[in-house]
Amino acid sequence: MALSVALGAFATSQTTAPNAGGVKDNNKGNDRVSIVQISDTHLGDGHAPHAAENLRHAVQMINDRHPDAVILSGDIGENPQAWDEARSILKKLKSPLYYVPGNHDVHSKDVDRYRGVFGKDYYELQVKYVTFVAIDSQLLGNYDVYGAKTPPPLPGDTEEESERMLSWLNGLPEEQGTAKRVVVGVQHIPVFHDGKFPDPKPYWVVNEPYRSKEMKALRQLGIKHMLVGHWHNGRVFEREGITWHVAPSTSWLPWGGELGLAVHTITPNGNVQTEFVDLPGAVP
Repeated sequence: MALSVALGAFATSQTTAPNAGGVKDNNKGNDRVSIVQISDTHLGDGHAPHAAENLRHAVQMINDRHPDAVILSGDIGENPQAWDEARSILKKLKSPLYYVPGNHDVHSKDVDRYRGVFGKDYYELQVKYVTFVAIDSQLLGNYDVYGAKTPPPLPGDTEEESERMLSWLNGLPEEQGTAKRVVVGVQHIPVFHDGKFPDPKPYWVVNEPYRSKEMKALRQLGIKHMLVGHWHNGRVFEREGITWHVAPSTSWLPWGGELGLAVHTITPNGNVQTEFVDLPGAVP
């Protein structure tokens, strides 16, 4: 189990929260927000024959912790049938659940398929005093080819979708004066590498011209923390004024590490503490 702590900043926005299930708040009166992030569950992936079993185990562990909310930050499953199985398992969560798509859920031409099952792929949600801005990172690049040496372009229709999402992001209320509130971003793909990790391929990060466009919007919102996935390896690092909290995977380990969860504790002054919790006995 690893522990890391980072300092936060804030912004304000309205609440639009699809994909949530109402449950009793077990942390009433607590001045901290507890978020469990699961990521890269990959049901139906040949690399992860135990993915469904691991996800069931994760649900049990999460229910024992009684978090304020659960966020699944992408790569839910390999096809609609795998999505259905994942959703069936996740229905047993006792906390509200929010989905953000990954590059195995949304490819360069099929975002409507995801929306038909899960609803909005980018939106805002409120958990107590924390506003989360959920972003579809697959509208910020083409991740269809793992080994591409240069970032492939987005198809024209998807480029239009990208511009709509960026326009929405730029239209959110900006951080103003001293009236600060806690805001945290969520998406599947990190914007930067962590040093030389995982490797130099553009597949692992958001690339230009989308990187600059997104970073400008995140700064305008005062976002200092991003919850991300994609790397299957729990890490916390800082880059260009933002701390990137990378959740481990529950399914398989292309880069080593341990299968598990990320547990984020957020305080009213914007501090974010991330604890990586292993899934005991889980195997890829």
